[in-house]
Amino acid sequence: MTEKYIADNFAKLLPIMGDDFEDAPLYFPLSDDSKYFDLFINASQKEIQELLDRETERHGKKWSISGYLENRANGLRNYPQMIEQGRFYHLGIDINAPCGTKLYAPYDCGVALKDYDAGEGNYGGFIVLKCHRPESGIFYMLFGHLNPNKLPPLGAALKKGDKFAEFGSMDENGNWFHHAHLQILTQKAFDEGWAYKGYCTEAEVATIDEYCPDPFLFL
Repeated sequence: MTEKYIADNFAKLLPIMGDDFEDAPLYFPLSDDSKYFDLFINASQKEIQELLDRETERHGKKWSISGYLENRANGLRNYPQMIEQGRFYHLGIDINAPCGTKLYAPYDCGVALKDYDAGEGNYGGFIVLKCHRPESGIFYMLFGHLNPNKLPPLGAALKKGDKFAEFGSMDENGNWFHHAHLQILTQKAFDEGWAYKGYCTEAEVATIDEYCPDPFLFL
């Protein structure tokens, strides 16, 4: 993704983010070729949070976005679950905002999965919403790194605009900086367990549209 792509598409996220985030976000890539790489590569998650806070404030922003299919090999080098399988390509959009930020349903949808993915570098609290649009058919929206105590029950029906989640703290979200990971799952991906895969291998990138396409195409 590029800064222009985020600028052209960020407004599609506003129904999810609510009225507090109407202004354009900062684009803050976490890829190995990011202009911020030297600032975050050796930083702890707490230091990355401080960096994000500092940079968003410096640019007069309230939030930032990190992008889809970023290669984060160096940033993930301390997570064995990624190293063992070579999964370094980010399958979602990271929406970076304060802890406790609320999320709202962009469509009428249902809760297809909710869980707590325990362990360093995993999702913490997460939810998968089953959606349907005539132009897209059935698809799923996964939101990770959430407060597990603020999620609706499995099977709940949500109306467009309903609050369904809040950003989790570091002890609730897999020990990451404060953000929500937004990922699209096709029916094939949902059936094959991709809800627990926030990254893919380089080989899987070639066919990733069959599993986890660009989230902005579904917003």
